[in-house]
Amino acid sequence: MKKEDKPQLIQIGMAEMVISKTPATIITTVGSCIALCMYDPIIKIGGMVHIVLPNNPFPSEEKKIKQKYADTAVMALFSDLILEGADRERIRAKIAGGANMFLKFGLKCEALDIGANNAKMTKKKLAEIHVPLIAEDTGGNHARRIKFDTDSGRMTVITDEEVKVL
Repeated sequence: MKKEDKPQLIQIGMAEMVISKTPATIITTVGSCIALCMYDPIIKIGGMVHIVLPNNPFPSEEKKIKQKYADTAVMALFSDLILEGADRERIRAKIAGGANMFLKFGLKCEALDIGANNAKMTKKKLAEIHVPLIAEDTGGNHARRIKFDTDSGRMTVITDEEVKVL
C-alpha cells in the first residue's frame, strides 16, 4: 500500500463480523452491544465483531448466529483470525460499548443492564482463550461510534462528549 492510499472503510452492523488482511478501518456503532476488536500486530491482520447479547439461548443454531452472542462470538473472531494466519500468542483485544441505555430513562434494574452483561461475558471468554484485553471503554449510558484501524490496532471511540484513542 502506498502512503497516499487510504485504508478500505468497512461498516458492520449488529451481529456482523469482518476480518481484514489489508489496511482497513472497520466502523460500527454500539450502545449496550460490544464492539470486540482483535488483531495480530506483527502481520497486521485484524477484525471486529458486533456482539449483541451475552449468551446464545439457541445452542442448536450456533453456526448460523455465532457472532451475535458473546459466548460464541469471541471464539468465532479468534478462530477466523488464526485461520487467516494470525499467531494465537500475538493476538490482542480491545472492547468498547456495554452501556446501560435504560439509565437515560431512570430505569435501574440489573436484568435490564444488558451492556454490563455483554462486557462481562466478553471478558470471560477472552480470558478463557488467553487473549489479553489491552484496552476498553465500557459502561456509562451513552452510545459510541467505533473506528478500528487493522493496520495499527488503534481503536477510536467517539461519543457526544469526547474522542478517545485506545
